[in-house]
Amino acid sequence: MLRSMDTAQTDSASEAPAAPQEERAAEDLRMLARAAEIQMEIMEATRTEAVEAPQPGVDYCQRIAVVAKSLRLTLLLKQKFANHRDEQRKATTKREAAQEDRHALRVKLAMLAAAYDVSGDQEEVDRRGTEVCERVERPEVVELIEASRAEVAVAALCRRWGYPPDVERWLEMADVAMEELGFIPPQDGEDDPEDAPAPRPAGSRRPKPPDTG
Repeated sequence: MLRSMDTAQTDSASEAPAAPQEERAAEDLRMLARAAEIQMEIMEATRTEAVEAPQPGVDYCQRIAVVAKSLRLTLLLKQKFANHRDEQRKATTKREAAQEDRHALRVKLAMLAAAYDVSGDQEEVDRRGTEVCERVERPEVVELIEASRAEVAVAALCRRWGYPPDVERWLEMADVAMEELGFIPPQDGEDDPEDAPAPRPAGSRRPKPPDTG
């Protein structure tokens, strides 16, 4: 049930309309393409008139040269717009990939924190840690993590793997570990605000982060 709901949310997000900036860029390119078509039509009409019904005193070569220059500038502008849009798409894709990697790492560290907390000795820590690292690479787990918020993914994995469902604590320990690893916290609007761990009561003991080394 959880998986189907997450999948539905992902599908609806993928069907969302393009960003206004992307729409404007696409419209600009369509207009430039149409302008190039019109200029080609003018050149063809000029050629037809020059061959079939030339008008006295008309310099058809000059007329075609003027249109050809305009067409060349239009095509250069069209190429510039296309290159700019491609660069924006690449930047967006790179940013989204970085956010997905950070999200997956946060969930993985949260599960390692859970494994660390329930282990009785270092041998068990190592065994459980290896087990978590192997499990999070399985396709069905990768799909769950990608399609779910951090709290949802951690809660589901805790149920599957038999760990205590102390989701907020595991995520807080993961955030501490990510900070130690040098990962920059998400900026406003980059991640769902519900992904942020709840504040701990004053005077409470800060949990020990999982071993990241």
